[in-house]
Amino acid sequence: MIKDPRSISRQGLAPADNLTLVQHSTLDSWDVFLSLFSSLTESPPVDIVWLQDPPSSKGFLPSFTGFKPFPPPIARPRVACYVSQKFVQKFEVLPFFPAETDNFMALDIFMPQGCFGSNFPRFRIGNFYARPLLPAPYSVSPESSLLDLDYLYLVAGHFNIHNSATDPSRLLSSKEERESAPYFDLAADLGFTLLNTPGVYTRFPFTGIHRPSAIDLAFANSCIFSSFRSWDMSSLPSTGSDHVSITISLRSPSPRNDKPRPCWQEVNWPSLTNKLKKWLVLPPPETPSLSQLNL
Repeated sequence: MIKDPRSISRQGLAPADNLTLVQHSTLDSWDVFLSLFSSLTESPPVDIVWLQDPPSSKGFLPSFTGFKPFPPPIARPRVACYVSQKFVQKFEVLPFFPAETDNFMALDIFMPQGCFGSNFPRFRIGNFYARPLLPAPYSVSPESSLLDLDYLYLVAGHFNIHNSATDPSRLLSSKEERESAPYFDLAADLGFTLLNTPGVYTRFPFTGIHRPSAIDLAFANSCIFSSFRSWDMSSLPSTGSDHVSITISLRSPSPRNDKPRPCWQEVNWPSLTNKLKKWLVLPPPETPSLSQLNL
């Protein structure tokens, strides 16, 4: 029987003030998995790791010292979360697996003394891998991943879509616009904010016929966005995957110490893209002749 985490005594449980998460697509590769987790032992402490396309064998995922795996109860999971043992000892962590798809999972984390300076005792982290399917567009719908919750919610994953909000310089096809619009429209309707830095690529294909892209995305709802501090894809080394490892940091708001951040979500990217297309760079002046230099 699972104990109701809300019945746990608050005595001895500290509030959650900081949280570091890593997001990565491991390409069903044990080598990539080991490379990623080995790099985490040399970096600042990581609390939670989102994996998309994790390696597995006969329904079992690899283990790594210091982390507890939370995979969906299926033979070939497409997502998994690994939580630091130290974090599990401090907070109650319960996995959630929706019935409508095996490509999405979430962790409900109960923090009786509040999360990130707020009074919310609950925090949800979503993780998914949207694979193209027929006749439905993707294995995870916008409604299954971008949930309308009245408490803290952060969702990240391999969205496998292209949008001007993440890649302003990309010329989108009508198909790409149709595929990405439902996700970004629903995110805007529900008050989610994109955490990615626009124009920063998250996937670099092994083949030379495909261009880099930004398809590993993260969204935060309005309850948690004030605690968002950084989205970084350069702090961890390459693992051998064609996706980069992304680090996301959350911290209780402290206005006096925090540096101002651009409000990317308020930029009208479609309008800006059209202006950039029309922007012409003037040619450089002609090189002066020797006689002109002597004047």
